[in-house]
Amino acid sequence: MRLERQTLSQAVSGAVLERIRAGEFGPGDRLPTEKALMEEYAVGRNSVREAVQALVTLGLVEVRPGRGATVIGIESENAIDIETVSALLKEEAVGDLYAFRRLLEVEIASRAAETATENDIERIAACLRAFQSALEQGREISTPDDEFHASLAAATHNSIYAIMLDAVSGLIANARRLATRIPWAGERARVEHELLLEAIRTHDPVEAAAVMRAHMDGAIEAIEEGRKLQAMDGAVPVPPAPVPSASSE
Repeated sequence: MRLERQTLSQAVSGAVLERIRAGEFGPGDRLPTEKALMEEYAVGRNSVREAVQALVTLGLVEVRPGRGATVIGIESENAIDIETVSALLKEEAVGDLYAFRRLLEVEIASRAAETATENDIERIAACLRAFQSALEQGREISTPDDEFHASLAAATHNSIYAIMLDAVSGLIANARRLATRIPWAGERARVEHELLLEAIRTHDPVEAAAVMRAHMDGAIEAIEEGRKLQAMDGAVPVPPAPVPSASSE
């Protein structure tokens, strides 16, 4: 079965979901290996990984070390249809989700600056150091980045912020990987993380909100650059303008 290129991840996710719903794969069953899915659907490894990750994000599949992807199961009353999976993977939906994340993260930063305790600030600082270490050593930065943002949400002492941030971050995880290909993105994030920590340490909600707004705009720019690299294969991205002082906005 060969799939159209513009919907590779959506199509693979939808096809596997349909097989789960049809009973071909039941709770506890392992999905075919990456290689098997690549051959069956005539797609590349990245498309298969993104498709499986989408099902993981939607709570339908889990990935365990040494076991691969395993079906969790779908309760009939909570079953997610193929159209929903496809909608969540479309670029338009990713854009909408990022717009929501921007609003959410700005509010989180502002609230964290008002409510953060000394323990919260120490936790945020520790997450920042972990991010800096990963960046300096050339390691994967998505996880420490998530942990930094989660520490901000925790500092609001509002559990709903943390829950919503975790949900939306999971749904846009595949799009965020595009930003990792952009040379300037990691360093810009590091600078903005430092500014966020300082604004929260000084309990300045206006500054924290302004820095986070710039940070989210930078993340969106990086994703757009990543998409261009995918389409143009090898193009060199042009860095955006330097991050302005948040207080100047």
